[in-house]
Amino acid sequence: MSGRLIGCFLLLASHITVNTAHAAQQACTTLMAVVYANAEPYDWQEAGTGVKQGLSVAVLETLAKKTGLNIHQVASKDAQKALAEVRSGRVDLIIGVRSDPKHQRGLDYLSPAYTQQEYRIWRRSAEQVSLQQWPQLSGLRGALTSKPLPGFEQTAQLLAGSVRYVADDKVATQMVLDGRADYLIAEQHQQYLRLQKMGQLDVFEAVDPPVVIQPLFVALAKDSACNDQALRKKLSQGLLALTQNGLVQNRLDAVMQRWQTFHPSQPSAVGE
Repeated sequence: MSGRLIGCFLLLASHITVNTAHAAQQACTTLMAVVYANAEPYDWQEAGTGVKQGLSVAVLETLAKKTGLNIHQVASKDAQKALAEVRSGRVDLIIGVRSDPKHQRGLDYLSPAYTQQEYRIWRRSAEQVSLQQWPQLSGLRGALTSKPLPGFEQTAQLLAGSVRYVADDKVATQMVLDGRADYLIAEQHQQYLRLQKMGQLDVFEAVDPPVVIQPLFVALAKDSACNDQALRKKLSQGLLALTQNGLVQNRLDAVMQRWQTFHPSQPSAVGE
């Protein structure tokens, strides 16, 4: 084979390689994302349309603008299916995941966390129960949901005889109202919206400090074809800009107001 022919082959091969790399780069300007379900105000389905709304969705939209990426949200029926989609690499991003070893397989967590969930003890207002130091709950009856709260399991085990696990926060709230429990543990913003909707904000008060704080992260699928150092850096810079400028808090305030607009308070049934 002549040197000229070999040169032509090498030139063609390099041209194909450059074009392929360019096509891959262009394709990775569009990312598919799913939302890990955390309930309102972090995410919820809009009545009628089924479209996801909430803080996590708003953060994805803002992150796309900050990074210049096209981030398209993919519908997912529940949290476990969302995790399965992103672990498979069929979906690039997932938003709303906690730092849980069970979730970490197949995910590259991006820093910083875009927000955090704060779980607090809630009791009836003006109740004559001392909870100044929440770990000292011995003798009080607690109502907790069955979902795990990392960092509180050991305390719950010590209180095994006085803690009752129930289906959800609504049941736990009713138990405190009925006098069947002295306190419940619920996420700050979720419980606030729940009480606001039921017209019971003045009936309960939250106790500081938080029992558990769980940061929420955006994570990139390890098996995503777009997962490389450059993309991780770009996404992390976008998240940093969001958290430093207070944009996430502004989005949260707007989301809370939007939810309250579409879910007006109901008359309180307390005392009936």
